[in-house]
Amino acid sequence: MKKPGPATSLWGYPKPPVHHRIQSLIVTRKEWLIITAAVLTLAAVTGVHFWIVRRPPRPPSATLPLSARALLQPFRKDSVDLPLAANSELEYRVAMQAGATLVFSWTSSHGMVYCQFANQNPLTADESHSAFEAQSSGWYRWRWRNPNGSPVTIHLKLNGYYERAGMPYDK
Repeated sequence: MKKPGPATSLWGYPKPPVHHRIQSLIVTRKEWLIITAAVLTLAAVTGVHFWIVRRPPRPPSATLPLSARALLQPFRKDSVDLPLAANSELEYRVAMQAGATLVFSWTSSHGMVYCQFANQNPLTADESHSAFEAQSSGWYRWRWRNPNGSPVTIHLKLNGYYERAGMPYDK
């Protein structure tokens, strides 16, 4: 085996002239730039794909049959002023389905009144607020009694899934 000279490579092939070696480096650099740009573009597209916030799938309850959706009560928000005469009682009812929730608050305009809601513990106060979940479908009522000698107005705020009672319960 003969020793490589200045005009041959390690494997015995003739070396290209200097200007050809520079040109092959430039082509190689262009190819690397194209490959690098392609890899960066692919990484950017993949990154954007993973960063896009996707909408979650619809829960099964959102696709209830029409007959079941007809039974669901819509969310309501009401505010009612109820006059309560001196030394008298007042009853107000709402209809709720089992599992429905209701958030309520009430205030009296003048003084303390006796109040009981849905057979819970009675209280004497000038205001109250609470949340309630219906254990069964049916009517749920407030009962206020005014022990004072002057009339008061009960301001009742309701938020939840219920139906207001028709006459005669809201008088």
